[in-house]
Amino acid sequence: MKKTVLFSALLLSAAPLFGLAASPVVAAPEFPTGLWRVADGSAIVRIKPCGKAVCGVIAAAPPPGPGEKSAVGQKILINLRREGDVWKGPIFNLDNGKTYDGELSAGPDLDHLKVRGCMPGGGLCGGETWKRAR
Repeated sequence: MKKTVLFSALLLSAAPLFGLAASPVVAAPEFPTGLWRVADGSAIVRIKPCGKAVCGVIAAAPPPGPGEKSAVGQKILINLRREGDVWKGPIFNLDNGKTYDGELSAGPDLDHLKVRGCMPGGGLCGGETWKRAR
């Protein structure tokens, strides 16, 4: 271990002598952050860190009808906290104005996100899979 650290330190300190730039390693954003297209394709949700949790807002949606408010900017994933391989917390449904006990988890790969919501206290649950938006 000490030899690896020493070698790395020597390599970084010698890099300018050889015209090499020492660049910091940038970690990939942690799943599930990023842009996600909802199952029916009608909207894109931006998930990003908010404190020690993740939150999601509508980033793109169809234009509102006459007299309706735009969905863009509405927070629908509210402070979901990581518990093992899932993120749990309130999910707001814009269609009916209700908040559900929510859960996010990886789909078959990191380009798919399983979104699940249940009535508070258990009971009826529903869900869908979102695709990463490019």
